[in-house]
Amino acid sequence: MKIIELIQSPSTDPYINLGVEEYLMETCPPDTLRFYLWQNAHTVVIGKNQHAPSEVHLQRLIDDNGKLARRSSGGGAVYHDLGNLNFTFIAPMSIYNLTTQMEVLCQTLRSFNLPAVLSGRNDIEIDGAKVSGNAFLKRNNIGLHHGTLLIAVEKESLGKYLNVSAAKLERKNVKSVKARIANLADLNPEITIEAIKIRLIETVSKLYQCPLSEIPFPNQEAATSIQKFASPEWLALTESNGIIKIDHRFAFGSIRWLLEVRSNRIIGSHLYSDALDVAWIELLQDSLIGIPDTTESLTSRLRELKFEVNLQEQLNEIIEWLKAAKEGNLCEK
Repeated sequence: MKIIELIQSPSTDPYINLGVEEYLMETCPPDTLRFYLWQNAHTVVIGKNQHAPSEVHLQRLIDDNGKLARRSSGGGAVYHDLGNLNFTFIAPMSIYNLTTQMEVLCQTLRSFNLPAVLSGRNDIEIDGAKVSGNAFLKRNNIGLHHGTLLIAVEKESLGKYLNVSAAKLERKNVKSVKARIANLADLNPEITIEAIKIRLIETVSKLYQCPLSEIPFPNQEAATSIQKFASPEWLALTESNGIIKIDHRFAFGSIRWLLEVRSNRIIGSHLYSDALDVAWIELLQDSLIGIPDTTESLTSRLRELKFEVNLQEQLNEIIEWLKAAKEGNLCEK
């Protein structure tokens, strides 16, 4: 690795911050790790494939002058305010290293005498409470890993704006979303936004054994991406014209599939999910276009798809449930 580029956002607008993030990914030089720090004010950010009306109490958010944003990675909805610090690692896949990136976060928290541990694939916990959620994206041989550190977030806002299903809470063994998280400032009063920024930057430089060089915030260069993230088309708030609705929560995440049928053939498909694997969901979404609307055709087409082992297991779950739902007339029309 030749260099680590540090980028710090002066903006708290989610569309600017997400647009700049995409620009940084699209223009990442070879042999370069980009480390981006940013904050959003009063925003709910949903995963790329999520169905916003199902995940967010939109009218409450609008009434309180909040913003809805959609990121490029998968996963679930999160609430951001100025008690959050968001971070992004961007690098060519030759130097992208999720283990090291997660260790940056854990070591930073441990430097404040907090026993931070990685939980599952995308959470960091302290004594069983979540303090950081993470999501991931790979595109054109560039990896992106971003997430948030909960420092002094307004916990009441999570319950007010996030519409978390009872099934998901039961799977996490908690009664509410705010009961599952902890603020770092409550665990150690020395932790502030600025203090953790300084410690993060020090830890990145130490673990990668490379000095950081701060570059200017490229908001003008990222104008096209910023416009995209603010657009109604990207936010996709209108309901799809689906006439068959398939809704279910699996162990790996929720699935809401809207299929439009004409003359007994599928002509439209929109798949919403909080699953982390974006490309997998999008391939599933496109796989059913043009085939007859029969149980045999749907399941046969899905069985033709080939994935790595864990995703194949998830696909098999979807196929079996879809078959049962169609044959049992559980799909909403």
